[in-house]
Amino acid sequence: MTSGEDGVLRSVVVPVVEVTASNMHDVWPSLVHSVKYSSFIALDLELSGLGDRRHLSRKSYNSTSAQRNLQRSVDDRYTAIVDAAKTRSVLALGVSCWRVTQDEPEPQYYIQTYNILALSRENFTVEPDALQFLVEHGFDFNKQYKDGIQYTPSTEDMIIFKEKRATEPLRDLFALILTAKCPVITHNGLIDLAFLYQSFYAPLPANMSIFVADLQDMFSSGILDTKCLAEYLIREHATYLEYLFRKCAKRMEEATKGGKPKINLSFSEHKAINKYVSQISCFASAGSSGKELCENFANHGYCKAGKKCSKSHDVNEAINSHDAPKPKKRKTESNKSESKSNRNEKSTDVIDTGCHRAGVDAFMTGFIAANYAMHLKVHPKKANGEEENRSSKKSYHATRDTHMSVTLEENRDIPLPLVLDPCRRAVNCLTLSGKNIPLKVMKSAFVKPSAAHMRQQQEINRKYGK
Repeated sequence: MTSGEDGVLRSVVVPVVEVTASNMHDVWPSLVHSVKYSSFIALDLELSGLGDRRHLSRKSYNSTSAQRNLQRSVDDRYTAIVDAAKTRSVLALGVSCWRVTQDEPEPQYYIQTYNILALSRENFTVEPDALQFLVEHGFDFNKQYKDGIQYTPSTEDMIIFKEKRATEPLRDLFALILTAKCPVITHNGLIDLAFLYQSFYAPLPANMSIFVADLQDMFSSGILDTKCLAEYLIREHATYLEYLFRKCAKRMEEATKGGKPKINLSFSEHKAINKYVSQISCFASAGSSGKELCENFANHGYCKAGKKCSKSHDVNEAINSHDAPKPKKRKTESNKSESKSNRNEKSTDVIDTGCHRAGVDAFMTGFIAANYAMHLKVHPKKANGEEENRSSKKSYHATRDTHMSVTLEENRDIPLPLVLDPCRRAVNCLTLSGKNIPLKVMKSAFVKPSAAHMRQQQEINRKYGK
């Protein structure tokens, strides 16, 4: 890793194992080993589309009851997610396995990251915007169609987990992740979890309540959403993935220079598969672009004008701008605007060619979680919800603080690794865009897990053991 004079990380080279149908047999033992011995696993997906994004943050005003109104909105959103997961496809799966070898005085992590090309056997929709985005960020569709690992999406009448690994390795991989019994890390993960469920597990349940009950059962060691961490515990100015990665990297560099606690990273080596490893550089600009900063991109990671925008879309400049002291009035107005925004998790026009590959994004997600855990350990009042924050007096933040305090009590029995314990308040909370409270992954006493999930659990236990 190298950094500039401003403390912002300038480069990090991430070894990523490129997994295809041609080499899956060779890579499989390494993949099994990495998953089995993980302390936590970060996941990311590249998808062929999401459908109408307006439906993914749909609001319903048909009820006079605020709580019922929220539930209707969530249910409508879930219906749109189910439709997207059934008609769109997983194009690539990123799996970043983080193993802790030392907790104190500073965590030591060994990391192995995989970028797995996937190809659905069924017809699926590809959206032009998604196609353009992926091509601009180096996705090779020719390679995916030629050498992607085929999978069969879930249907009501299919016999799941009866196929041999040679024909359905991605289902086997997902089952192994579930049996690893370690936390799963996502970024804005509700949609990714729905696609994983539909593509590699079972048909999605009819409603959100059953889906949530299934998720809690499947991931007994908890789910951690880094976007949720950034919004509710850290209170970052912006929460899209690359911004959080750069911000955490900057904090890490500052801690190193100041002799403060930090995380330490090493990348695992599997000599038998070195020929499949790509050294991917996540790099940023060397300095200021000299252009005026695009506020929309800086705050949300998105600009409708894309590359046609005349202003700067540099993430490092956005971070420096947000970190710079500002007049109190301007800061208040900025916070007000940000609290009402519908933030996107990924930018659409970035400099880094390494970003927006599933494998690299999975690594970034794990990196953010590890750094936030360290940050919260150093600032325990923030981790416990005790730190004073002026904005918490506003009803928007007060609602969030109350919710997170309740969640801490509910999460006390989840078996987190010691390094992630400072993040406990945010475990099993998933970001809902446009909402001031997260979705809690906690089954209701009035809702049973789906029959399809129960059959899957029995089959997985039979095949892999508990």
